[in-house]
Amino acid sequence: MIEWIKDIYQTLFRFARFPCEPETVTIGNPDKSSPVLVTCNFDYTVRHLKEYLKKEALDCFLLVVNTKGTNVWCAAAEGIFTTDTVLSHLKVYDVGELVNHKRLILPQLSVAGIKRKELKEHGWEGIYGPVYFTDLKEFLNNGLTKNKDMQALEYGYWERFKMGLSHAVFCTLVCIVPIFIFASDWWIQGVALVWYFAFSMQLVEHFIPFERLLYKGIALSLPILALAITLIPDPVLKTQAALGIIALGGYIGYDAQGHSHLGQNQQSGGIFAKIFVSLILVYGGTLLL
Repeated sequence: MIEWIKDIYQTLFRFARFPCEPETVTIGNPDKSSPVLVTCNFDYTVRHLKEYLKKEALDCFLLVVNTKGTNVWCAAAEGIFTTDTVLSHLKVYDVGELVNHKRLILPQLSVAGIKRKELKEHGWEGIYGPVYFTDLKEFLNNGLTKNKDMQALEYGYWERFKMGLSHAVFCTLVCIVPIFIFASDWWIQGVALVWYFAFSMQLVEHFIPFERLLYKGIALSLPILALAITLIPDPVLKTQAALGIIALGGYIGYDAQGHSHLGQNQQSGGIFAKIFVSLILVYGGTLLL
């Protein structure tokens, strides 16, 4: 039950850091020739990876490297899951004394931070494993060889839904104060809009024919915008509602760059700033009416 509660909590707040102790774990009954696996110290990942390795009875050493509680992909992109991080762990835990080889099985999604060439300069061979640890058994049994399926990053609707939950919680925490400041009488509708945009950006954004997630967020505001214009009779309130809807759509679309497997490298900050400043100026004008 506790593990189940942890999973829910860490899914909802997956944007936060959930560290566990860095360690070198003995799984099963490894010997000097057993594989050495490397992962981050994001608690969710470590718990499920250990469970999988034990279930599959894989004899190995698992290096839980200190990434400050950040998951593999984000830690590699942020520069905290790097070659130096791994080398430091190898030295502190005398990993070289545990095995008679110098091979490390690295997460494929750590490629942005861990460089095999740099590892080789220090006497270690880095081998990028499959994207999903559930393919580790087959990967190890195939002589550390990956097929195409093991290299494919799937972003199915279940993963999109979980990402949407996290994105919605994060954006609610960011937007709740502005919503109460500018739309206190409509705060329930405002929070509902945040969740609409957050889930839409994960579940349907790939159907919207724009490259930038910022534009996708604005596009998703159009049906809500049409509804607000139709239902609100007062022209000033109608204008203010429209500005708020566009602002929410633009912000949550822009923010989705950090909560999605897509658009990680988009440079939309300048565009978002110009749109946001324009909306503030127009909103200020409505206060004079």
